[in-house]
Amino acid sequence: MRSLSAQFPGLHSALPFVRLADLPTELRCLDNLGTALGITGLLIKSDDTSAAEYGGNKVRKLEYLLGDALARKCDAVLTYGMVGSNHALATAIHAKRLGLRCYAVLIGQLMTSSVQATLRYHAHVGTHLIHATDFPASRELAARARAGHPGGEERVYEIPWGGSSWLGTVGLIGAALELSVQLRDAGHPEPDLIYMPCGTLGSTVGLAMGLRLAGLASRVVAVRVTPPVVSSPERFADLFNETNAELHARDPDFPVLDDPLANIMFRGEFFGAEHDYAGVEIRAARELMRTHENLHLDMTYTGKAMAALIHDARQGQLAGRNALFWNTYNSRPYPENLPARPGRALPSEFDGYFPEAGRSGAKP
Repeated sequence: MRSLSAQFPGLHSALPFVRLADLPTELRCLDNLGTALGITGLLIKSDDTSAAEYGGNKVRKLEYLLGDALARKCDAVLTYGMVGSNHALATAIHAKRLGLRCYAVLIGQLMTSSVQATLRYHAHVGTHLIHATDFPASRELAARARAGHPGGEERVYEIPWGGSSWLGTVGLIGAALELSVQLRDAGHPEPDLIYMPCGTLGSTVGLAMGLRLAGLASRVVAVRVTPPVVSSPERFADLFNETNAELHARDPDFPVLDDPLANIMFRGEFFGAEHDYAGVEIRAARELMRTHENLHLDMTYTGKAMAALIHDARQGQLAGRNALFWNTYNSRPYPENLPARPGRALPSEFDGYFPEAGRSGAKP
């Protein structure tokens, strides 16, 4: 709980928690990229290295969610995602560290080398994968998995898409408080804008709330990677208010904050843009990061957030302002011994992602 419990001691015993992350994650300047863009004071928060085995922003959420699973005496967790979901993989990896079985209900998507690598990693850690055709089917299949769990349905802990419940959101509140301490200790100016990918809202809600608790006036630029119906201001406000109410109920010293949208701005022009002109900007942003900072970004999440930052810099919107890029994407290397052809380590519904494997099955 670290920074959060230091500021609100009443939450220390009121919230479940298990240590998974190596914190604080690094805060540093992106001097080379900043020079290329003609801006000063460009920072990066490196959550990509948040844990030794598998990093990314999801680890912060899982410290609370998996902690709750253990506190409830569960022996398995169940979560959701697309086939290439980083959240589902992070959940499986860190659940295994704690001796928990992981069920992952995954909806199909286009085959890419990244999706294949994710499935190979699932095979490596023994995730119980369940293929779903759409969201309604995922709920029905999840219910079947819980009902068939050897330890009993009541011992399966459900984690929502992206880990974005009020409890998962708490992890990013702590991240904002952690950032505040790092800024002060390093003598960095307060960022005016913090660019972060926005999927299921948990990370952006937690960061926005934590910044206000820390007394920082920074605004979160939430770059959408999901449809507006998933990442709408209304849903943001609902999760913000729920999280605030739950924490205040557990520690009356935790303040009740007004106006959930006070320090958030949504950007939607890069969502679904992989194959149009904005897709060119995303690929260019990834190349700039690789060339100037030797950092790898993905097309779906961090590439979009960085593309928004670079777009704003080139439009002159960051002149005289301080910006921070929050790297949420795991950068830890995958194990070298992943099975090249998972074969029967995965259900046959996933065969379509490995056409060279030779076993017939449904296409992705």
